Amino acid sequence: MELKTLDGSIIGVIKDDIKTEDLGNTLVKDIIKKRIEEALKMVNLEESIKDKCFNTLSSMEKNKVILASKLQDDVIILNDFSKGMITKELAYFKKLFKKIASYNKKIILVSKDINLFLNCTDTIYLINDDKVTYQTHDYFDPTIYIDCDIPPIVDFIYRCEDLGIRLNEYADLNELIKAIYRIKS
Repeated sequence: MELKTLDGSIIGVIKDDIKTEDLGNTLVKDIIKKRIEEALKMVNLEESIKDKCFNTLSSMEKNKVILASKLQDDVIILNDFSKGMITKELAYFKKLFKKIASYNKKIILVSKDINLFLNCTDTIYLINDDKVTYQTHDYFDPTIYIDCDIPPIVDFIYRCEDLGIRLNEYADLNELIKAIYRIKS
């Protein structure tokens, strides 16, 4: 199955076999071929990293380098991109993905970390044995959590519903807090 054929502009893919790129001892400046300074700046990396060997980078830095190398592509496929990132960085990259997608580019995020998909993707696909087994636009669809962990915000809303407290399906923590405050008032 060719991931490039999936519909959507920012796509989340939950896949049983996630293959990460191993660029071995390649220097960062040899991985990012076009507009290296601008690409590094866009993914929040210092320019000094371009002379480092890919194997010596942290998993977070490796993912950022891979994204920087693909910024010129029409279809950007990122495997396990959120690995090693903190919430603040993920929020930055979600905004960056939306900006990149606005230039008629397609971003495919392959991960089992659904937190990466929240407030970012327009479609989520489950893929097993290279076949699409399920497709949804809803982060609160329980079917997508068969092979991966439920994000804390989704789990909280599920638990509230079990207790009889009806909350809308908020994927943004600030909006959820406002809704809880309104209930309390």
